[in-house]
Amino acid sequence: MKRKMMIALATSILLTTNTPAALAIETPENQPVAAESCLANGKEITEENVVEILRQLEQDWPTGTVWGTDKTPGTHKNEVPSTESGRVMQSYRVSNTYGCGAYASMVSSLIFGDTANPGRRLDDLSQIRPGDIIFWVNNSNGTIWHVVVALESPNEKNAFHITDGNSGETVQWPDSSSPYSNVDNLDCYRGEGKSHHLEVWTRYPENVPYTGKSMDAWLKEIKK
Repeated sequence: MKRKMMIALATSILLTTNTPAALAIETPENQPVAAESCLANGKEITEENVVEILRQLEQDWPTGTVWGTDKTPGTHKNEVPSTESGRVMQSYRVSNTYGCGAYASMVSSLIFGDTANPGRRLDDLSQIRPGDIIFWVNNSNGTIWHVVVALESPNEKNAFHITDGNSGETVQWPDSSSPYSNVDNLDCYRGEGKSHHLEVWTRYPENVPYTGKSMDAWLKEIKK
């Protein structure tokens, strides 16, 4: 009797573990297909559409908005769900709540979303695009000096405009009356004897190619 019960139990286990429902967990073709990537506003991921969101963010968080550390009186902080950009900040041990890193994380999340469009390291800095997160890394000890967000791609002189938080404990955007305000240049970090280098993270999917259409786009559009 006991032998018959053991055989029946073993047969039951074999049937259960080989049912289509159990196999579906391990079969790639039965996994949910990810939805097509888009921006936080539902639009297609293009440099032009990212710039459009950045224009709105400049209105929402204008130059002079108080944005500092947790010790800055009256400071704003990142209160936007920032899962993917937060992972990037955590990899550098940068705060995702206060300071320049938190501002960059918020901007990134408001452009690319909370959990969509995971960040990846950009190797070719000449292909920086609007919305990319840029870390200024100290060459002597690897610490982060500042974190900013690109507003356009580097031009033929390797210059490009940025936005940042905790710059004098405030948010900063380029001033249309001064083409050299809030501008950075790749050449400042190249060659020997430089104190810092740039490390860039992008959230553009790999199937969205760099176009170069956003070179000098920021002030050019302001002047139109």
